[in-house]
Amino acid sequence: MKNSKEMHALIKQRGTNQLDDLTLGLVNAMKYSRSDILYPDFGDVKPGEGVEPEWFYEVYRGTNNFSELTAINQYISQEALFDDIGELMMGIALVEMKHMDKLGDFILSLKGQVTQEYDIRYVAYRKNAREAVQLGIESETSTIAEYNKLLKKVKELPVNKTTLTTFQLLSKLIADETHHISLFREWLNEHPESEK
Repeated sequence: MKNSKEMHALIKQRGTNQLDDLTLGLVNAMKYSRSDILYPDFGDVKPGEGVEPEWFYEVYRGTNNFSELTAINQYISQEALFDDIGELMMGIALVEMKHMDKLGDFILSLKGQVTQEYDIRYVAYRKNAREAVQLGIESETSTIAEYNKLLKKVKELPVNKTTLTTFQLLSKLIADETHHISLFREWLNEHPESEK
């Protein structure tokens, strides 16, 4: 046997979130996310470089009809209510959960707060699967509009590592939300006889 000082096991670095890695891999492996567009690393994000954490509170929390938290609750509820769109809604809800997770990490990297109020009244329901999918299109469109407003703010700032990372994050979120609209439209086209 060799000298014990030369032998050692490789140990995963403490503090690494293996569940975060797993969920990101799962979401990227599914058809509900644009896996060709990646989330940026937040290691170079610094407060005081123009991007304010408060800008992201509205898209993070559930006090409106376009936040990630509202989308998660809406899609999970619709998954339970309508069997014929259950997989679609659950798949998209998982991506929205990842969005919220990444936004939370980003807000904290800017020294912001993620403990915000929540208001369930913005979670909308519909009477059938077709209306629920149409509502999904409306919700995703509203969310994209909010992300585009943030993108416009970022583009007006001086270029630095924080603004570049913010641009990359928003680009990823917009790409996924746009993909969700495509998936919803695809479902509507494939189910023209669903309840109207």
